[in-house]
Amino acid sequence: MGLNRREVHRLLTEGYFAVNKPKNWTSVQALEEIKKVLRKDIPTHFQPPVLKLGHGGTLDHTATGVLAVGVGWGCKLLPIFLHGDKKYIAAGRFGIATNTYNETGKITEEMKYDHITEEIFEITLQKYTGKIYQTPPKYSALKYQGRRIGDWTREGMDIEMKPRPVTCYSLKSRKFCLPHFEIEVACGGGFYVRSLVHDIGQALSSCAHVTTLHRTKHGPFMEEDMLEHSQWNGHNIIRAIYEAKIKYHELLKKSKAKYLLNSL
Repeated sequence: MGLNRREVHRLLTEGYFAVNKPKNWTSVQALEEIKKVLRKDIPTHFQPPVLKLGHGGTLDHTATGVLAVGVGWGCKLLPIFLHGDKKYIAAGRFGIATNTYNETGKITEEMKYDHITEEIFEITLQKYTGKIYQTPPKYSALKYQGRRIGDWTREGMDIEMKPRPVTCYSLKSRKFCLPHFEIEVACGGGFYVRSLVHDIGQALSSCAHVTTLHRTKHGPFMEEDMLEHSQWNGHNIIRAIYEAKIKYHELLKKSKAKYLLNSL
């Protein structure tokens, strides 16, 4: 790639790229690891005085997949840059509900599921496409009085979660073999796949929870854009920032213009 000090410094003051968030890592832990790698691998005189990193949207700590990372001023642009759909592949299990709506939670209910057919399942999925109202899980990153609702819930506070409008662009079945199933979801911001799976279970006179969750797209970033954990080193990260800047140059220009307009 052959970038000089000035070019590397510029990439680290305004950039963005995508990584595959490892399973059982929080999004913040992923950022901390990336910052540690950059501090170690990039010569000090190539780095800005303050190395700022941010992510474009929290992934559940057990989830994997596309995590968009902003560097420097790129952090401010991420909300605009990532405007658009997200895509997920989720595996679920009928017959068991948990308090977190995924595999990490305590079992709260067990119900029969042998009455569910693949045909009924696919018909039910269509009821959750378009603009719908969805109640977020109590174990979530949403804030209440400055703290995550999930943290309040773990401390025993019962906060009422109200339905809110979200958009599901498409929803289709990938696998169906009772009690297990797999779905592919394309959705807008604020959408919780865990709530979707929970609601589908109830709609089918049973219950369900997410067993695995993988994000395949966030805004323009696709799986082919993301760095695997084994690839997290200074050279690869700088190259990923550089390639993203070239690939999404026009989108970046529009995002900067919109940010500056909103700042007036």
